[in-house]
Amino acid sequence: MPVLPETLTLHGSDVVLRDWRDDDAASVEPVCGDPEVCRFTTVPWTYSRSAAVAWISRLHARRLAGSGLALAITRSGADTALGNVNLVRFSADGQTAALGYWVIPAARRRGLALAGASLLCDWGFAELHLSSIELAILPENTASHRVAERLGAVRQGLRRNSHQAEGRLWDMVIYKLTPTD
Repeated sequence: MPVLPETLTLHGSDVVLRDWRDDDAASVEPVCGDPEVCRFTTVPWTYSRSAAVAWISRLHARRLAGSGLALAITRSGADTALGNVNLVRFSADGQTAALGYWVIPAARRRGLALAGASLLCDWGFAELHLSSIELAILPENTASHRVAERLGAVRQGLRRNSHQAEGRLWDMVIYKLTPTD
């Protein structure tokens, strides 16, 4: 597993990725209960300030353990968390990771997921020396497929029964992104 920085802020042309803070708890509320987000993440299904703060604390604990790096997506010039982007499931040798992202409903279709994912992937390749990043996407999640394709990720195919959530196994379309893509 890689050694992850204790704090991190990344600046892009349209977005800033920064550490989640307890005062971002209200920004989690719009996605609580959203199956597209909660099904495959640890975002609470039911919002409460304490549940959101506990989620943020778990993000920090994962980073300290070297098992995940999650950053809030904000617009350049604004500080409100509008989404999340993360690298998780690092391989034992630290060469590969999985990418995840979500954006609150009011900020979707504005390029935030793509800008945030691109910025974090570029950082992961340059600073963590990752050799590849995998994206696992539900077949029907067309918006996420567009993000993967615009990132330059190459579709690997359908992985049957690969992700467990809600007491069942889900088929996922797998994309792979490499530093040369």
